[in-house]
Amino acid sequence: MKKTIACLMIAGLGANFVFAQPKPRRPLPPKEVAEQIKKSLDAGEITKEEAKEKMEEAIANIKKPAVLSDDQKRSPKDFADKIQQAVKDGKISQEEAKKKLGALREEMEKKGKFKRPKRPAKPELSDEVKDSLAEIKSEQKKLHESMKGKLAELGKDASKEEMREAIEVFKADNKDKFDAIKQAHDAIRESIESARPEKPERPELTADLKLKVEALKEKHKSLHTARKELHEQLKEASKEEKEVLISAFKETNKEKHEEIKTQSKEIKEEIRAIVETEATRTSDL
Repeated sequence: MKKTIACLMIAGLGANFVFAQPKPRRPLPPKEVAEQIKKSLDAGEITKEEAKEKMEEAIANIKKPAVLSDDQKRSPKDFADKIQQAVKDGKISQEEAKKKLGALREEMEKKGKFKRPKRPAKPELSDEVKDSLAEIKSEQKKLHESMKGKLAELGKDASKEEMREAIEVFKADNKDKFDAIKQAHDAIRESIESARPEKPERPELTADLKLKVEALKEKHKSLHTARKELHEQLKEASKEEKEVLISAFKETNKEKHEEIKTQSKEIKEEIRAIVETEATRTSDL
């Protein structure tokens, strides 16, 4: 019985302690603003509801403490470098760095020292180019239909080797047509490139970022080579062998693919965090 009473007393004291904790104080509006609102209310110029709204508005308009100091605003590039170094050293988090760099960009934008990246508009294709493209597509379709007819003549029982030989013969017989299509494509590409607006100058990446980008490119190249090897193996493989080869490829390169995905994201975040006085681009990847 005594134990029960003691437990109840302890629980009661604990509850009193919890409820006795002071509630966080709400911010107050500036004194002169509050006095002016009170005078208007006492004079009957505004209602209680209007006074409450004005108080809430005054509290919302209280100036928040500046994220950046005057020294940091004066030397934005040095400050940005220090922030990036602090993230690498683990002194601040990525979220804190984004907040500070975002405030710095806003400050630079006010002074006209920071330009938001703008993608140049694609040039409108001329009627001549559109007509050329339509003609190329028409010629390609004719050649494709003609090739399908040649392959159909071999019959359903034709081997892969026979089909491959027939395709090579068809290409040789129609070499002039294929060359004409290629030349027309080249002419259109040159026309489009000459009409394309100049790209904005890219910002210089840090030495550390350049190394990361190069390492990522090597991983992309390695995965591309592995895919090419797989395609070569699949050419002569049966249906069952193809399934085994594809499954083995996915399992072998799963970790590599995840690394590329993660590192690409990290590098893009670092590039976006670079504060430059010109447009910042992430197309270096």
